[in-house]
Amino acid sequence: MVTLKIPPFATFRDIKLWEDFIQKKLAVFEKNIADYLKYWYIESRNNHHAYPSQGMLLTPFDFLPVVQTGMIPPEEMIQILRVRQYFLEIFNHPERLEFLKRKQQQKFNPPPKIKSRALTKALKDGVALSVSDLGVAVVGSQNQRISRKQRLLQGPFVKLGRFARSPLVGSAMPDVYGSVYAVSTMAQCLSFVGVPRNGPFHKIQRQVDLVKEVWNALENSEVLVGRSDSDRQFLLKQWRSNVVGVLEAETDKALKRAEALYNAGVRTFRVYSPEPGINALSTVKALRQEIGDGIEIFVGQVVDIIQAKQLEQAGADGLYIGIGGGGRCITGVRSGSVIDWPMLLWQLRGEINIPVIVEGGASDHIATTLALGATGIGVSRIAAGGTIESPGGMLYCIDEHGRYFKPYGGEASARSKYLDKKMLPFNTPSFVEGETRVAEMNHLPYGVPTIPFNLFSLTEDIILSLVFRGVTEIDQLQHLDPSPLRLKTSAGDRIQNTH
Repeated sequence: MVTLKIPPFATFRDIKLWEDFIQKKLAVFEKNIADYLKYWYIESRNNHHAYPSQGMLLTPFDFLPVVQTGMIPPEEMIQILRVRQYFLEIFNHPERLEFLKRKQQQKFNPPPKIKSRALTKALKDGVALSVSDLGVAVVGSQNQRISRKQRLLQGPFVKLGRFARSPLVGSAMPDVYGSVYAVSTMAQCLSFVGVPRNGPFHKIQRQVDLVKEVWNALENSEVLVGRSDSDRQFLLKQWRSNVVGVLEAETDKALKRAEALYNAGVRTFRVYSPEPGINALSTVKALRQEIGDGIEIFVGQVVDIIQAKQLEQAGADGLYIGIGGGGRCITGVRSGSVIDWPMLLWQLRGEINIPVIVEGGASDHIATTLALGATGIGVSRIAAGGTIESPGGMLYCIDEHGRYFKPYGGEASARSKYLDKKMLPFNTPSFVEGETRVAEMNHLPYGVPTIPFNLFSLTEDIILSLVFRGVTEIDQLQHLDPSPLRLKTSAGDRIQNTH
């Protein structure tokens, strides 16, 4: 086995040291970086024939400014791959993994009921606050200054279910996570991620095949090169636990899909129903009865305290909340539903003892979402959209201005309905609840289009949320009493953001 000494975490900003290390890593993996690049080219070039990785699928319902399609130039791709590898090494640094292991041994510390004048008044008055109505005050003047680098060394990790993980959770969007590299890369970044069941993955076999290819990608990860056998085994177990099989909230269908995924090696599941109802509860009970306690079960979307308590009692390891507030979702528009998940998240404090993951705009308001009591924050486009790992790989659509992008539609968009074969006569999609827009290649002007870079940037946001509250852990932030959460005005919202 080739042994490569990983630079100490204290030097993670040392340009020359890390560039030399990454160059050696990639050279060891496939003798030279040109051969390494071939894997990405082969993954990308077949477009919609790239089964089971999906490829970059285009449909008659995209209505996007596509002038042509094209590959990222090889020299640019090589630089992106180097950056990708650097951040993968940082996420899986041995010193960082020690803190992951410590968190794994701890019990989940649920957010308690605490005081908040803003939330108490809103609940009393029946006001449906959205996350944009809230902000978090700067506190902690009597505490020691908090080190950003130390927070990165320590994760920040959370106890999300039975494992310690990143608070950043990959969604089940097929346009973002419907590829081998998207799922396997998220897992390697120590983030929970769903293997989609919508779009082309409505076929169980295709979802299973995607999982099998993900296992293969993890076992051949460049991160494992030079690691000891014990470290390799630990990382593979940790990564595999992050790969989540997404199921229907219909018992018979869910059991059939879960059995196939379980036989393929999946041990973490998400029962997913956007609509309210008792189906999710009966599905969780059936999974526990048929498969047992050897699996993790996360379930959503939860809409009230009663449902949350029932699901916890039935054996759920964690809950999802949040409907209609995503960047492409129009469920709130069409169903006339308020996007007030902050109110439910706040009310769940002290009522349940399992973690809550929030979707629907939470990733744009990380500090507020964490302060409200979330353990996980769902990420889609902001983490994986338009990256080299998302469906299509190196292949992008190009508009008339030469901008590179990939299509990105909601799970109930017309393009997803078309790919899911849920169409009415005359090629008409029904119950469309998502728009199809674009995921640009770079959503940060200084960034590179790769998942590890985007997750690193979001992790910095989490760290700054802690630094400006004078705390070192997310659960410390959630135990601050009274809460630093505040109502903000439209003028306050404007001045908080760049203008």
